[in-house]
Amino acid sequence: MQVRPFYWRRETPEGVKVRILGPLVRWRQNDVYHSLQVLPNIYYTARRAPEELRSWFFIFFPFLFLGNDDLLLVPLGGRSRGLLGLDDLLLVTPLYARSRQGKFVAHHILFPFLSWGTDGEPGGRRRFRIAPFYGKSMARDGTESGFLFWPFYHWRRRGETDRAFVLFPFYGRNETATTRETTILFPFWHAKSNFLTGENDRALWPFWRRAGGIDGLEVRRLWPFHEYRRTGFTTTEVVAWPFWRRMHLDEPDTLGRLTWVLPFYRRAEYLSRLDGSRRDKTVVWPFVRTERFADGSREVAVPQILPFDAPSLREVAEPFSPFFSLYRRRTAPSGDRDTSYLFGLIRGRRAGGERKLVVPLLYSAWSNAAGDRTRRILGGLVGWERDPGGRYLRLFWGLRLRVGQPR
Repeated sequence: MQVRPFYWRRETPEGVKVRILGPLVRWRQNDVYHSLQVLPNIYYTARRAPEELRSWFFIFFPFLFLGNDDLLLVPLGGRSRGLLGLDDLLLVTPLYARSRQGKFVAHHILFPFLSWGTDGEPGGRRRFRIAPFYGKSMARDGTESGFLFWPFYHWRRRGETDRAFVLFPFYGRNETATTRETTILFPFWHAKSNFLTGENDRALWPFWRRAGGIDGLEVRRLWPFHEYRRTGFTTTEVVAWPFWRRMHLDEPDTLGRLTWVLPFYRRAEYLSRLDGSRRDKTVVWPFVRTERFADGSREVAVPQILPFDAPSLREVAEPFSPFFSLYRRRTAPSGDRDTSYLFGLIRGRRAGGERKLVVPLLYSAWSNAAGDRTRRILGGLVGWERDPGGRYLRLFWGLRLRVGQPR
């Protein structure tokens, strides 16, 4: 059920989903979970089954965190078990905080200035910090890391061959048994070598880069004039950045070719290796968008007001899509067609032998292949009908008068 853009509801085997005002309010419900999201602050989830795992959480971000046995009021304090990714958190703002994740217990005084923690195991994980002057931590695998006058100096040591340090932003070096990585005046110069695979990567950001030596990576960049990049079996070529770009996509399930001529033109073509279906899309912004979907249906929209068209953003904008186009038509492989005019003010549908045209509150018309007809003006104030029983005139929404004989 839909009342665009205000309300959307769908029932599936996984449960009931409801959206109000697009993505702003979302409700999901099934036999196990209930969840509510009201962007940007309110989140609620409840587990109903099995009985021994029943639980609930409520967040009014970032101020209030509630749960079965939890109450955390930021910034005053409270207790939380699992709400923030920690097994246990005790907060007395701003003086003291104690957190536990697994066996590791950390204490914080006047966070983030003084902190120490341990997992209680011999040779296990340790941490000590007096920010921003000095900090040191020891992991279970023997890795030692720390900082001095953060963020200017960092180091890491593990075993005899793994060494890294950064004197930010002037110089940094990272060495392992098989790799060497150097940065100078971060982020401008970067060099990386892998002695095991033969990979070499050199970059003077953003103007020049040369990388290769392995099958999965090849880069040649002379910015902003030209760049060629291959990652795995996917290649990208850029000319006169950012105006022209072409990508050849080669993935296990999909072949594709994408072309951008910014800001006016985009073209995407995909071929499924699984079922041989094709998808393609052409956008001449802001004038028109044409698209063919994997099921064979086609869509055209005039104009294409939004400059972006990513699938995730498109899902958010879908309830409002009739209001973005003077003309929009979607045609199924069977020939069924849905059409919208004047930002959704006029809508038409053709399915099988049926025809339908709607101008909300003003006019509606319906007919089928058998010759049946229905017309309504002002929501039914005046109307007429034709069906096998005869012809009829409708007045004042409810009065129905015969004006013709049966067919």
